[in-house]
Amino acid sequence: MAQIETPSETRPAAWVAFEHAWAGVAAYTATITVFDEQGTQVQNLVLNYTFRKPSSATVYVVKGTNAGGTLVWNGGNTVVAHRGSGLLALLTKTYSLHDPVVTTLRGSSIEQLSFAAIISHAQDTAGTASETTGPVIDGVSTETVTLVPASSATDAGLTTEVVDISSATNLPIRVLGYDGPTLVRQVQFANVRLQP
Repeated sequence: MAQIETPSETRPAAWVAFEHAWAGVAAYTATITVFDEQGTQVQNLVLNYTFRKPSSATVYVVKGTNAGGTLVWNGGNTVVAHRGSGLLALLTKTYSLHDPVVTTLRGSSIEQLSFAAIISHAQDTAGTASETTGPVIDGVSTETVTLVPASSATDAGLTTEVVDISSATNLPIRVLGYDGPTLVRQVQFANVRLQP
């Protein structure tokens, strides 16, 4: 996403509303659907995702690579993975946060799938941002913020990112990533439950 850490009057209004909405959230749960494409490889995941500020996330992989596994991140540079429940859950393995075993095909780690990371990524990536009326997604009106990074080389090869922000909650419903005209990443949030 493109750096939009500028005075609020020059940033897209939907983005400012997203930041304000996020400031009032302590934790949330969501179902996240991920599509990633890298070269000839394609990955589809369904995740039950829990995030608590400032930096705690738990993911249960419902469908896709590592289905049935749980990943836990408590800040820092490692993720603890386990499979099953009861005594089986005691058998854990620790991985580097960005180990390909525990990231999506295009390299998104557990913390990068959070609303907090979407904001942080936009602040840290130089580029330009614009806003338009977005599509209706699952019956919800959106505002679309399109972010064009100054260099795709520093943005996982993405030339454009699109964030569809709910007009009702001011939180993202969907994030799209493009390599030229080709959609290579889609992260969609559903069943979002907030804890203020």
